[in-house]
Amino acid sequence: MPALRGKPEEDASAYNFIETSNIAATMSCAGAIHRSGLRDCPNNNDKPQHTFPHLGLEYALINRTYRPVVTIHDEREAARHARGFIAIIDDDEAIREAVKTLLDLEGYATETYASVMHYVDFLQRNEPCFPGPRCILLDVKMPEQTGLELQNRLNALSDKTPLVFMSGGSGAQEAVQALKNGAIDFLIKPFEEEALLAAISEALQKSLNQQAHLKADKDYSSRLASLSERESQIARMVSRGMLNRDIAESLGIAVRTVKLHRMHMMRKLGVSNVIELARIIDKMG
Repeated sequence: MPALRGKPEEDASAYNFIETSNIAATMSCAGAIHRSGLRDCPNNNDKPQHTFPHLGLEYALINRTYRPVVTIHDEREAARHARGFIAIIDDDEAIREAVKTLLDLEGYATETYASVMHYVDFLQRNEPCFPGPRCILLDVKMPEQTGLELQNRLNALSDKTPLVFMSGGSGAQEAVQALKNGAIDFLIKPFEEEALLAAISEALQKSLNQQAHLKADKDYSSRLASLSERESQIARMVSRGMLNRDIAESLGIAVRTVKLHRMHMMRKLGVSNVIELARIIDKMG
């Protein structure tokens, strides 16, 4: 379990997330980044607009669409998303902008949201996005819904987007709950830049691994779908350890026919032995 970093402040309103000397520089960079065009996007902190109220959050999470690269600006943004996209959710505007600026300077793609509902509204709109690993950096205590409530909601929908929590006034019980429910880390404000960047890096690596596994599953599913009904039957029998003659007797066909179907089936699935075949069949159910 990731270790807690630092100690909670008694007055949560009196913190800065990094040293005060760095905050001024960070905040001044925020304006420069905005003017340079790197933050050419809608304001996600306005009142939520439920553009498609008939689309639920579960639908949006399952049916994410990807945005094509058309312009030079798209190329720059796509490169940032390929490095990693971080959704920053915090009701404190100064914290949101300071964290955003730090992560922008590290080459990541970022968006900020003033509340959990703003982020949920963004998901429900199901706007096309560039591909790449993603994670959520969020505060614990926020109006309307807390960060822990969002975590529970996403877990209930089987959304595996890695979460990194940050808080200035939470107790050990909330930290334990967040980590137990799968959070990558629980950072205590104020925290060092290095601690934040390390947690983000770990979260994005986990997201990258998840996407690779999902892609492999889709590939296996596509390969299985390419099999004929007879090849599919034989694939499952072979994966259970049945011999060619036993399969032939069970299906009422010649051993030679079994061998022919088996050869075609193994070629379509891209496997070279029974162990690999059994792994795919077992994984895809």
